[in-house]
Amino acid sequence: MSAGKTRIAEVARAAKVSTTTVSRVLNNVPTVDEANRRRVLAAIKRLRYRPNANAQRLAAGRNNTMALVIPRFADMFRSFHVMEMLKGVGTAADRLHVDLLLHVTDGRGFPNVGAAAGILFADIDGNEEQLDWALQQGIPSIVMYQFLEDLPVSCVAVDNRAAVENVVAYLVKLGHREIATITGHLRTSIGIERLDGYLKAMQARQLEVKPHYVQHGDYTGASARPLAKRLLAHEDRPTAVVAASDEMAVAVIDTAMEMGLRVPEDLSVVGFDDSPIAKFSKVPLTTVWQPMSDVAERSVEILRGRLSGSSRRPVKERLGTRLVERQSCRQTWLDPS
Repeated sequence: MSAGKTRIAEVARAAKVSTTTVSRVLNNVPTVDEANRRRVLAAIKRLRYRPNANAQRLAAGRNNTMALVIPRFADMFRSFHVMEMLKGVGTAADRLHVDLLLHVTDGRGFPNVGAAAGILFADIDGNEEQLDWALQQGIPSIVMYQFLEDLPVSCVAVDNRAAVENVVAYLVKLGHREIATITGHLRTSIGIERLDGYLKAMQARQLEVKPHYVQHGDYTGASARPLAKRLLAHEDRPTAVVAASDEMAVAVIDTAMEMGLRVPEDLSVVGFDDSPIAKFSKVPLTTVWQPMSDVAERSVEILRGRLSGSSRRPVKERLGTRLVERQSCRQTWLDPS
């Protein structure tokens, strides 16, 4: 295999680590386990891995041109998240006189983003190699919606942990003690953070997290339906469910009603996103509003500052959320005190 064709994924396989670990080694992140670092460096040497020399053309681009890189997924342009992200990016780009190049990628190789001087990553799930490539070349970049504490790159994200901790606190105030969750995909930092917020909030209140109270979904309604059925058919079913997305929360409501349960009389449900389906669910959904377009708008502002020379160090920000109360939750007969 030639050095030019060696990819980060191949280095990761050879070293038996994740592509994220390879990226962190290449960027000299100090928190990497020393044994993993040695394996990665040995694999790099063995495979003769080198960054793509042609990448330097991006660094020479005009300072008012940004590439927006979006991972490809089914029905992406019907996605509420993508629409909100595009709205925020477009608003800031127009205000700051920034030119945009859009690239939809499947994560293989690096996108042909032409003369862009900086890169907006809409997500890096599956695109770690592309982010690493940009960092190696010194191309100003920012990651939206994921908080990357130990990588030398700017990022703007939502405070997912605090958001879910607030949801649990809200349900406890209503008298709930038997609170379950259906997680997002745990290969994503967002899914991990939302689960972590739930676990921390339950632990802080000395509430038991029974084994069946954590069900693993992937943000889609299709994934949540069988999980909700399993959860609600259990002899020790919860009185409230926190779902990591509105799609999953609506699926929980539909499944509960199909099983003869009443929402919110028998079951309280909370979602996450405040997407359009939350208002039009069979029972209007209490949910967490997150500033999707604001994250994108702020990301363009930060990257524009980096390109203009006003900021050189990575900027890392978390934006807050708020709970939108509708009709899917109610006070229980338990004494909340």
